[in-house]
Amino acid sequence: MSEQIMYVLFEKDSGKILGISPRKKGKNYLQVELDRVLGILEGTDSRKNYRVEYNPRKKELELINLNNESFDGSTIKDFLYEIPEEYIEDSDITVEQDIYNSCWRFILGKTLKTNLSHKGVSLNSNLNFAITKKHDPHVLYKTISVDFASVFSENCVVIPFDSDFEFSNLPFSIFTARKFDSYQLKRIYNDE
Repeated sequence: MSEQIMYVLFEKDSGKILGISPRKKGKNYLQVELDRVLGILEGTDSRKNYRVEYNPRKKELELINLNNESFDGSTIKDFLYEIPEEYIEDSDITVEQDIYNSCWRFILGKTLKTNLSHKGVSLNSNLNFAITKKHDPHVLYKTISVDFASVFSENCVVIPFDSDFEFSNLPFSIFTARKFDSYQLKRIYNDE
């Protein structure tokens, strides 16, 4: 016997559940098995406890229960991830330290942008980056918080330097909570 399929209608920007139906309605919906939403339909669970979110690691939409904290196989290295300073073609997120132009750039990869656009969802969250002593997250130089919706809509967010160390080639690391598959750090010293 096959599982009955239901469609969860959700608000694009927030992931808020708007309704559940056995038929597709609207543009923003997620197909799920009936047992995933049975509690909501029966009134034993509130739809306010759920949200549709894009899982950038799996590259798909998911119905999540806000009361069940799940780490999906995450490790401490995902919560305190050091962004590598190596070339990755079309990385999901690229952080550039542009010394020549005195700014940071946070750039969204083309593949991730396309995937998010096709899924019909935006990520309304902040991406937080800790700039630290090289390979040492305990010595903090600066934190930068970037609105992901801005990165998504503009493909790039630029933040001007405001600390002395940013204008130098001082060795540093950038740590973040790993939300995406690939990150890279680029350092630009001249106008090339």
